[in-house]
Amino acid sequence: MFAALAKLKPAPTATDVAPATPPSPAHLQQDRLLRAFAAPAVTAHLARFAVLNLFGAALVLAAWVEGLLYRPYAADSSGMCWLITVLFGWGLVCALRKDWQSVRWSGNALVYLGMVGTVLGLIITVNDLSADKGQSFEDFKTVVTSIYVGSATALYTNLLACIGYLWLGTNAHLLARQEV
Repeated sequence: MFAALAKLKPAPTATDVAPATPPSPAHLQQDRLLRAFAAPAVTAHLARFAVLNLFGAALVLAAWVEGLLYRPYAADSSGMCWLITVLFGWGLVCALRKDWQSVRWSGNALVYLGMVGTVLGLIITVNDLSADKGQSFEDFKTVVTSIYVGSATALYTNLLACIGYLWLGTNAHLLARQEV
């Protein structure tokens, strides 16, 4: 066994190896083609993502110009609109990274958060309504205010969740042909 090991040659060093022959023009052309086909896959996804979401950003900008953008956050006393917005942003980052399972999860979670916001809004509405309120005008104003605050929470959280779900679903469908 030791005799067989002694007959083995040591690994060649850098000086022992013959200089490499320059690649032929055919090999250079093949390398350029491989790189040309690998890069567009990433670039195409980024371009489609940018175009799709710039269109959505333009709609958000139009809502801001009309003064509609901050209304859900101002009317929601529970903070659910902010939670929905953060979850939507995370889903959008996942769509950029092509993490379609996380996009699907965040889209479905948006639907459930919209339902929770609706129930929370109804609870806020019913919480301030009671039969023992007096018949004064101030009591009537309190009841109307509680109805306004509760219904605003219910409707705006549901609206934001639906918009986020549709936006993420559109990203998943057009960028990866997947369903959310």
